Amino acid sequence: MNKLKVSNQAIFISIFIVLFTKILLFLLFETDYLILPIGGGSDADYYDAFAKGYEDYTTSLWPIFLKFLSDSGFYSRSIISYIIFGIHLFLLPFLTTVVANLKFNKNQKEYFYCILLMLIYPTLFFYSMDIYRDTVMLLIFLLGCLTVKKYINTKEVIIKIFFFILSIVFLFLLYGFRPYLGFGFLMALIFWRIKLNAKKTIFLGFFYLLILFVLNFYGYLDPLTKYREGFTENADVSSGSTLGIDFSDPVMFVPNFILSILGQLFGLFFVNPLSVLLWIIESFPFIFMFFYIIKNIRYANPFIRFLLVFFVAYGSVWLIGNDNLGTAVRLRMFNYIVVYICFFLLLGEKHKQLFSKK
Repeated sequence: MNKLKVSNQAIFISIFIVLFTKILLFLLFETDYLILPIGGGSDADYYDAFAKGYEDYTTSLWPIFLKFLSDSGFYSRSIISYIIFGIHLFLLPFLTTVVANLKFNKNQKEYFYCILLMLIYPTLFFYSMDIYRDTVMLLIFLLGCLTVKKYINTKEVIIKIFFFILSIVFLFLLYGFRPYLGFGFLMALIFWRIKLNAKKTIFLGFFYLLILFVLNFYGYLDPLTKYREGFTENADVSSGSTLGIDFSDPVMFVPNFILSILGQLFGLFFVNPLSVLLWIIESFPFIFMFFYIIKNIRYANPFIRFLLVFFVAYGSVWLIGNDNLGTAVRLRMFNYIVVYICFFLLLGEKHKQLFSKK
């Protein structure tokens, strides 16, 4: 018991240190003493220009919302940056523990680990330092997941219908922020009833690759593959920012798709020391949890299955359509956080099912 308390204290101290460091870095950034290493231009500058009326083209709800605030006299880039940073620092870690069924009194160690994972996530931290949309999308996604969990677990018909309608609202919000994010959420709402075990998961994996191969062979994935080609055409070859994988040869689609998964999702493509550091902090915990989930997939409850279907559907779109490593670390945040949640949910579900058998 003493060892457990010491371990919890160590995690709590780590959380405090990370919080203090992040707040300090944020203040340095806000006062222009620090410049973040985010290449490829700043989306935040575009959002600010749109809000002030200097831009008029958008494909996302976020700049439209900022423009609404600006027209109403409530827009301030600095204040919104503070709000987004606060959401990242306090609300997102807490919401993640709620979605993962972790309670401070019952699962103290796992509770602290989950919060620490969310706080040390470098990419999420980078995109919470200005008026980027990523933190807001994650907030909407986690709230949508909570709604779906209520919908799945509630037995009363009226309440179930209410949460289903609310889930559809979050679906449209996610689609408005990023269409394939909404697509992944929709697929998860449709296919969450599929029951899984180790053999069935392997079979479904091969079957899914076959479906993607057929869709690509007949040109249904052309919008994604053509979009991907733009990264190669516009890339600075010397920077090594792209994998250089293209899907122009339909026969090689599956091998190239697997290479894209290894390079972008698992982070096994190192171009500089920063990419190695990101792999250690972000990808290594993800890989460990990913294989734990595969090994214990038979314990998955309906909500875990919902999250896993989202993981596959959302990930498939951006893994086919994206070839930029900087963009990959940004897009995969949803995949990584879903795996974090599934890992902690499976720990609890496995313990519950094994205990009930005893």
